[in-house]
Parts: sequence; structure tokens; C-alpha cells
Amino acid sequence: MSRAIRGSLLGLLALGASTPVFAQYMPSQTPKPPPFFAIENVRVVTGTGSNLDGATVVIANGLIESVGTNVTVPADAWIIDGSGLTVYPGLFDGLSQVGLESDGPTAGGGGGGGGNPFAQLASGPRSDGPEDRPATTPWLDAADLLDADSDAVESWREGGFTGALVAPDEGIVTGKGAVINLGGDAQEMVVKTPAALRVTMNGVGFISYPGSLMGVISYIRQLYLDAGHQNTYGAAYEAAPRGQPRPTYDRALGPIQDAIAGGWPTIMPAVEVKEMRRVIKLGRDTGASPVIAGAHDAYEIAAEIAAAGVAVLVNLDWPEANRNADPEADESLTSLKRRAYAPTTPARLEEAGVVWAFYSGGAGSPTRVKSKVRDAIDNGLAEEAALRALTISPARIYGVDQVLGTVETGKIANLVVTDGPIFDEGTKVRMVFVDGHRFEESVEERPTTPPAVDMTGTWVLSLNNDSQEATAELEMTEDGTLGGRILGERGEQQITSGWVSGNEFSITATASMGPAGQVEIVYTGTVDGNEIEGTASFGGRGSMDFRGQRPGGGG
Repeated sequence: MSRAIRGSLLGLLALGASTPVFAQYMPSQTPKPPPFFAIENVRVVTGTGSNLDGATVVIANGLIESVGTNVTVPADAWIIDGSGLTVYPGLFDGLSQVGLESDGPTAGGGGGGGGNPFAQLASGPRSDGPEDRPATTPWLDAADLLDADSDAVESWREGGFTGALVAPDEGIVTGKGAVINLGGDAQEMVVKTPAALRVTMNGVGFISYPGSLMGVISYIRQLYLDAGHQNTYGAAYEAAPRGQPRPTYDRALGPIQDAIAGGWPTIMPAVEVKEMRRVIKLGRDTGASPVIAGAHDAYEIAAEIAAAGVAVLVNLDWPEANRNADPEADESLTSLKRRAYAPTTPARLEEAGVVWAFYSGGAGSPTRVKSKVRDAIDNGLAEEAALRALTISPARIYGVDQVLGTVETGKIANLVVTDGPIFDEGTKVRMVFVDGHRFEESVEERPTTPPAVDMTGTWVLSLNNDSQEATAELEMTEDGTLGGRILGERGEQQITSGWVSGNEFSITATASMGPAGQVEIVYTGTVDGNEIEGTASFGGRGSMDFRGQRPGGGG
């Protein structure tokens, strides 16, 4: 193994103007099946509140041509027997990074510049005021940053997800979000752009302006004031330009102006009550159309949010206790309350009549997302409402509900076919349709022997002769299915699939590796009590041995 590849593997193992454009459907360049599909004798959960038994769904030219119990099937359709199966609308992640290039181009503020905005702030000229536009890149469009070959696209699609809202995540005003389908090439993936503007407030901690949360909020207000002034002065100049100084070009302001005029959803983070009230006030003061993202404490002010008419994205990565914290240390009452009550937020928002949807957050994989949805269901959310929160509700928030989100005639054929209720733990995804293209389940070769050990818990991994460490946080279901994540010095690997059979295990995870993008890692090994050992392989890139222990015993 070359030194360059070896170094890359070590780093990877340590990972723990703008009118919205609707992309036209384009046929795949790969060999195509017959032009029509007909799924017969299938149960259909339409997502509109009605369910059909013994129905037929006809798919043609990427669209749902017809659905019902008395449907004429085209003579040349590919017939699929749906006996014992259920068709659902494809799942839609309300805010995600899936399919985005890991190192997409970003640029500094003002009228020019390039490179990472944070690197510029650290090494470039000091930012002394809002006119410098620090970490502000609203002209970036997620639709220009897509990586159709990302392993993450495939893994989320296999879990039943057919679409997402993706947006850049670096900076204060990060860029434009796009609604994408999880299939096809980069152009075919785009359903609508721009579909949103994203604000992260990540400027906290900058050594120059803005150097605090208060500074970031003030900066955002000033940015919107500048956009409004630019609108007013620009209109006056266009009406009578002679004898007046022309407006200064500032590419940071154009998308802000477009967002206000077009009513784009503006995604702003807020978990605590005071943060959500701040977002609501920012919307009133700036003319933005805010969408609260996070919202774990929204159970406390659901009626207030409903009265404000603000939409909400609920982060499915529910708060958890810090597993590495001192067991003798007292946890704050605020933290305890949030952990206890955050999963009740969806039910409270639903009762209050708030327009809301789920997003994956740090949940990491489709398996974990569905597990977190079950937590919300256990805390009072109806299953029908849970389905809406991952289908038609995010589509409605981003203005694509006329083409996505339900199983209805004329909509894009984004469908997931399962062998049971979609959120049940044992349910399997049997096939997925994206833009009318069929993707069958990946048949995982796993032994049939039941698990003899429980791998649930935290494992400390020693890699490459103890030169690297990582931590695996695993969750195992009764049938031996593994989920979770692996954390290291450089970031996080998301587990996309895994199993335990007897005392043997296999874990497949994806991680970002700089310019290489998303890379798949497969860990295989054996369990002996609270110790594990095995090999991590990279498919053509090499492999390394690892050992692991579960501190303090475990399951």
C-alpha cells in the first residue's frame, strides 16, 4: 500500500436572480425497462388520508398515470405483483446534506472573493463591519453542488427516501436550498431551485465582526435592511438614472431581495424557546419568511408558533445523555426536561395546527430516522401525521406539494414499496421508484443464525496497531440489525446497515473523505464478551485491522 493511500485510510478510519426553476423530467441514459409499470393488487397509503386495498398503481413517463381499484393497465406495462405489499409516497427529508459534494465551492462575502468563508475570516483581512459581508454566500445554489454518485444517495434511497431539501451549511447566510430527487444524474435530480434560503448563525466565536451571537443577529438584520435600501434606491435609479450615482453591485444582496419578494422559506436554527421567539421576531422585522429548524422545545410554545404562522422543521436527532460525561455529575434540569419532552413536540405541534415536518438532523441513517419517528409516535403522534411529516408536509413548506408528497394521479412517481407498515421496526423496503425509475432492494448476504450477543452500547476502537482511536455507538434490534454511528478525531461515520449473527458481525458505514467524497467502509469481525476484533475494508482501497472494548461492561 502506498504511503499516500495509507495516510488517507488512517485519516478515514479516524473519522468517527432567481425565479424558482422546476427541473423537467429527463429519461435515464442507462438501459431502460418497458415504458410503463403497473403494481397490481397492492395496498396504497396515498398520504391524503385515504387508503386503498387491492389497488393498482400505473407509472408512465416518470409520473403516476393512475391509481385506484378500477384501473386500466396499458398492454405493454411491466406488471408487478403487489400482493402483501404496500405503496407509500416516497419519504422526503426536510433538511439534509445528502448528495452534496463534500468540498463544494464556497466564497467570501461582498462582491467577490473565493474559498471557504471561515478560512477567509481566519487568515484574511479583519472584518470590521457588516459591509464586509463576512461568511455570507447566498448566491451559492445547492443544485450546483450535487454529487449524483454519492454513496449516501443510494443508502438513503434504499431506506425509502426519494427526496430531500439540500442546502449549503457553511457560513451565516449559507446559500439557496434545492428540492432534489434521490436518483438520476445531477441535472435530473433537481426538482426545484431555489426552494429556500438557509441561515445558520454559525458566526459565533469569530475573532472579528461579528464576534458573538448578538453580533450575528445584528448582522442579519443589517443585511436585510441593506437589501431593502438597495431595492428602494435601485427602483429610484431605474426610474431616473441621469445625474444619480449608480447603485453598487453587491451579489450578497440579490438573493436576499429575491427571497423577500418571492417569499422563499428562510431556514433558521432554533432549539430553545427564546431562540424560536427570536426567529419569529426576525421574520417580522426583516420581511423574511422564517422556518424554524430544530425546535426540540417547541412543545412549550406550540400555540404561539401557530399564531405567528411560522413553519417548523423538527430535528429527529432527539437529545440524548452524554455517554462520556462524569456519571457523578449532576445534569441540569433544562437538559433533563429537553430529553424527556422533545419527542412530544411533534404531537404538540400537530394539535396546535402548526405546519411542520421532520428532518434527519444527526440521526444518521434511514433506520435511525424511523426509530426516532417511533419515539414521536410513542409520545402521542398519530402514525398518519408522522407519515405526512416525511412526505407532503415538507413538500408543502417548499412549494412542491403539487408534484410530490402523495400517491395521486399526475404527481412525480416517487414511491416506496414495503412489506409492512413503513415505520414498524421489522418492515423491509422492497423497491423504490424515483422519477418513475425502479430501484430494487439490495439483497444483503447475511447469515440466518440468530444473534448470540447484544452489541448495543459504546465501543472504543483501536485502529492500525493502536495508532488511531474511534468510538462506535451501536444500537441492535432483536433480530440482530445494527445501526448507529462511529465517531473519530476528524468527524463521524454514519452506519447505513449492519447485522449480528451468532458472535459475528458486519457493519457498513459511510464517511466523508475530502475530495474523494463519500466513501463506504465495511467492518467485519467477532464478539467475545465485551471485546471485539476484525477488519475494516474499503473495497479496492485496502483494509486495516481493529480491536475494540466496551468500557464498563454492557449488554
